[in-house]
Amino acid sequence: MERLDTTESIPYLYAHLLESEPKLVTNFVPEKQNAQKQKGDFLSGDIRNPDHVYDKLDAIDFDDAQAKIEIIGQSLFDHPDLNPKHISSYEEFVEGYKKKTRLMELARAFKNADDEGVKAQLKQEYMQLNIELYGEPDETTYRSLMQEKLSRIDQKHLVGSALQLQNELFEMVSYVPNDEKYERFSPSGETVEWMQEVADTLYGNMLSHVPEKDKFSVKEVRSIFTEIIEQEFGESAEGWKVDIESAKSINVKSTEKRIVIPEDRGEISYAALRGLVVHEIGVHMLRSVTGGETDLLPLQNGLNDYYDAEEGLGVVMEQSLKGKFSESGVEPYITAGLAYYDNKDFRDAFEIKWRLSVLNTVDDSGEITEAAIAKAKNTAYGSVMRSMRGTDELPWFKDLAYYNGSIDVWRHLETIKGDDLKFMFVLLGKANPANRAHERILLETRTI
Repeated sequence: MERLDTTESIPYLYAHLLESEPKLVTNFVPEKQNAQKQKGDFLSGDIRNPDHVYDKLDAIDFDDAQAKIEIIGQSLFDHPDLNPKHISSYEEFVEGYKKKTRLMELARAFKNADDEGVKAQLKQEYMQLNIELYGEPDETTYRSLMQEKLSRIDQKHLVGSALQLQNELFEMVSYVPNDEKYERFSPSGETVEWMQEVADTLYGNMLSHVPEKDKFSVKEVRSIFTEIIEQEFGESAEGWKVDIESAKSINVKSTEKRIVIPEDRGEISYAALRGLVVHEIGVHMLRSVTGGETDLLPLQNGLNDYYDAEEGLGVVMEQSLKGKFSESGVEPYITAGLAYYDNKDFRDAFEIKWRLSVLNTVDDSGEITEAAIAKAKNTAYGSVMRSMRGTDELPWFKDLAYYNGSIDVWRHLETIKGDDLKFMFVLLGKANPANRAHERILLETRTI
């Protein structure tokens, strides 16, 4: 491929670059029929671990994908109209695309490799890049979260099948009682109270579009989202739309200016819908819109290393709406820790997680029903699958953002509590406000 003509505008080149976005979430979804069969065989005990077919991943020409990113990126860097202060932001954005594309390539190579020596080398490179892109679980935090769950179970008076499951779980994780409590971070009451006031002010108009009723269908949710976008954003949200389609979860696709609602999503409660309005529209969409109103286009879709802050802020604003802090993303954190620090494979992590779940919900001397076990197993399978998608063996650390990101954002808010002006920088595009380099970039951008 030849370099693109730099007489094309920067927005044109940037839009062309977005077409090469490495869509890991999409490409780490296995072929539907294969996924159903693997899950059925796994839950019935016919196989130890699932072996998925990632048809979308298999179809990618990675040499071509990397070449496109490289060529478009260089055309942007060489563009005569590019603000010199913005070059590093574009370079990091392009480099992020290249690394994520490489991560997908490594996942496919690992999945398809037969030689154990080759697999070991691919695993090392995959995990190194995985950590570089998404961080890694902190072992002390993981052990603390796990010990807390185990201690709660240990304090219960369990009998019968519940006691048997407890004994099995404790043997699986080599549980040792420990009364020592590790103090994890939590924001001050002052900061939470301030953020509740911010959320009420910031999202009051958006939330006024949510009528008071018990449940909402996906079509009603689409209608409410569309109404908020049209009436609260106006011309600034030109091109944005809400679609109902096959998807794993409600999500904002900023590169496509779309909010996607899963077609098979069940009814959504009033409280949950308010949280979704804040999280999806009030954070993910809002930061994309404000970023698009600056002279630095990557702020519309995310500066490099923005992701933890993006998901963390979504969680924090939901908590602020309720006026209550809680640790978020604990389950994916524990799954990652089991695989990373305790070398648990898919089966081991699954067996531990469903027992953790069902034993944490049973009452003293209570009975555990087959229905409760089936539900816990189904949830645990989804949780482990989400962590190991793409390879079926290696933990993907993307979902650490829900825990790490929310804690990092709360830490940042703790340092600026009461300063509404500084908080506005949090919403000025998809950046990490706690990152000094990102803060400098935000200060140097201008509204267009």
